[in-house]
Amino acid sequence: MPQAEALLGRFRAAHTQVLGVSVDSVYSHASWGASLGGVSFPLLADFNPKGEVARSFGVYLENAGITDRATILIDSAGVVRHASSVGPGGQRDIAA
Repeated sequence: MPQAEALLGRFRAAHTQVLGVSVDSVYSHASWGASLGGVSFPLLADFNPKGEVARSFGVYLENAGITDRATILIDSAGVVRHASSVGPGGQRDIAA
């Protein structure tokens, strides 16, 4: 998320909204965001029904009950322009 935060100006210039999404609760998101020193974009709780948003993008890991680490870019018309995931334990570089 620090990489997304660092690139936020570029996303805003491209009329793109950055969102963090996970199956964690809003309380977990608040604690996690605070541990990072704050996050200036919304963190969405894909909590109930658990993983529904992640499932729609094919990044929910049914057996583990968690969301895969993924980057999905949707333009202002609602068209998915990019979707990728790195798998459990993998690292991603949003700048790439």
